[in-house]
Amino acid sequence: MTIQDAIEQYKNNFSACWNDEKYKWKAVKHFQEVWNPNAKDFAKMAREAFSQAFNLLQGSMYYPFQMLNVLAIHNPELLREAFNALYDESKDIDFRIKDFRSQLDYVLADYRKANPDDIDKIKNHYQDLRAITVYLSFRYPEKYFLYKSRMYSDFKKLINFKSFEQKSELKNYMLMCQQIVDVVKKDTELIQLQRQLIEKEGDCYEDSSFHILVQTIIYFCVRYAKDEMKSSVADEDIETTHYWIYSPGDNASLWDECYKKGIMAIGWSKIGDLRAYKSKDEIKRAMKDTINAEYTWKNGAHAAWQFANDMKPGDIVCAKKGTRLVIGRGVVESDYEYDSTRSSFKSIRKVKWLNKGEYPHPGNAVVKTLTDITQYTDYVEKLNNLFNNEESEEEGVKENDYPIYDAEGFLEEVFMTEKDYSDLVNQTINKQNIILQGAPGVGKTFVAKRLAYSIMGVKDYNRVMMVQFHQSYSYEDFIMGFRPSSEGFELKKGAFYNFCKTAEIDSDNKYFFIIDEINRGNISKIFGELFMLIEKDKRDVELQLLYSDEKFSVPRNVYIIGTMNTADRSLAMLDYALRRRFSFFELRPGFNTEGFKKYRNYLANEKFDNLINCIENLNVAIAADESLGEGFCIGHSYFCNLKKDETPNLSGIVEYELIPLLKEYWFDEPTKVKDWSNNLRSAIK
Repeated sequence: MTIQDAIEQYKNNFSACWNDEKYKWKAVKHFQEVWNPNAKDFAKMAREAFSQAFNLLQGSMYYPFQMLNVLAIHNPELLREAFNALYDESKDIDFRIKDFRSQLDYVLADYRKANPDDIDKIKNHYQDLRAITVYLSFRYPEKYFLYKSRMYSDFKKLINFKSFEQKSELKNYMLMCQQIVDVVKKDTELIQLQRQLIEKEGDCYEDSSFHILVQTIIYFCVRYAKDEMKSSVADEDIETTHYWIYSPGDNASLWDECYKKGIMAIGWSKIGDLRAYKSKDEIKRAMKDTINAEYTWKNGAHAAWQFANDMKPGDIVCAKKGTRLVIGRGVVESDYEYDSTRSSFKSIRKVKWLNKGEYPHPGNAVVKTLTDITQYTDYVEKLNNLFNNEESEEEGVKENDYPIYDAEGFLEEVFMTEKDYSDLVNQTINKQNIILQGAPGVGKTFVAKRLAYSIMGVKDYNRVMMVQFHQSYSYEDFIMGFRPSSEGFELKKGAFYNFCKTAEIDSDNKYFFIIDEINRGNISKIFGELFMLIEKDKRDVELQLLYSDEKFSVPRNVYIIGTMNTADRSLAMLDYALRRRFSFFELRPGFNTEGFKKYRNYLANEKFDNLINCIENLNVAIAADESLGEGFCIGHSYFCNLKKDETPNLSGIVEYELIPLLKEYWFDEPTKVKDWSNNLRSAIK
């Protein structure tokens, strides 16, 4: 089928679709009127700005709106920074999305540490690509499109859209949507119909770019018109696989038998063959008449109907036990079967069970017997991750529901040689305390987090915490101290104390505490008696704390990573007692690494290449300068995350980042500053 075919299908159902979907235009208009990044109460403003998004940001087992409110209240300033960065159009969209999620990961981890009673209830911030495109589309509706992975996957097959391998899924989706925009702009009838309804409604965003309209056309065609369109598309070209989560009996009491027989079964055999009923209401009445007249049976009737009518061969089913464990995964192999002669398992489907074990469910599972979870793509992805990299059917996964992250993942993101990475990992594990030091722009903080993830083997954000030292940071912030309260003063636990207590409970796993700008704080004041306890051979040794009778120790599974800028002239030398307890690893500019070379080839930009060549010559001069040295060389991160096929803002980097840095370096040598400034400017002309 063609894009025009899809538009005609939409126009044939235009009025009904508008009544269902007009809230999107209203929500964008509302956001545009409310959003204020400088609002004094950012949490309240953000909650109101997205309040009209409705099912775009909330649904069964999908809570981005709710979690955004929770985290905005917990740390409104960091959420403000995260949104400001997400809305910074000068940076690549893929980088902004990744950075936004990373910042929300940090806020969530911090919230969980501050609210230990909520640890089992809140494990996910739900800020997936679907939610983030809502934020982007509301802010820039003329540029972005509302997105849903399944919707994109189905529609691109309907119109035979060819994606580009070198582009992300979101960028490919935007390219597909732009193709639809081009066709919509030529359809004067559709445009006139749309404008009339928007004007009549009065409180809708005008959508002059037609981006909301295009997304609605896609949504309509995938959700409501796919069956009518199948005649023009081969059945195998349309993705029909559904994902289900299922309880094999009360508390999985029938699981072993289901697994051995290669089936999944559903109860309520007293009402007979489920296919004999024409509706859910008929099933509900039968359940009331034969099983329990006092019970509502709403969920039971829905599950029975879906089991008999909606589930198809090829669908994926995950078996669960209670609300905390996933116990297996399989592929449905047969249609619904019913045999009244069986003593048990009268209503069944044959299933090829692929996995069996006990896997931690990501959050609390729904309590219903059978649930179609296909549309909850983030949830489906987390369940799939549980079964990655298994060694056998009988074994559960070795990690929890967080993404796998290894040396390969580290070297894809960090411009470092394999040898340097291997040395860094070995030194971190052997010493347990390490400081990453280096010139401006070598990505010390970025490397610190990814080093932790790669050693853990998984991106478990709850086992990594970061604080930043500064002149006012104290022992009371770090360990514990008395703080004002409504009743005078109370003893408050600090960040490192709480982190160690969490790690102590989970002694089988490694925990990483990251101290950014470690040399900016008063080290002796902050660490206090912990100078001794952080030594590797003093781990688990108890010592009485300053403000408490409690004995405290640093667990053996805690690793400390510090970062330090070697070009900061304002800082005094590190305390020698601290130097003895830490290893120091020098991070260098990564211009000559294989990763950066691939990045240069990817950009294929002559001006960029000229600028990098100039920077490499500049670094030679900086390293040779007796007043500076290698610790002042310019790092590669100034030039990362630039877009291919677009003119990068190299002039901005030169004028507002590099030249001011040179003026600071050579404040007493203006001629040298002038010469190198001219060299940098000439490189990008």
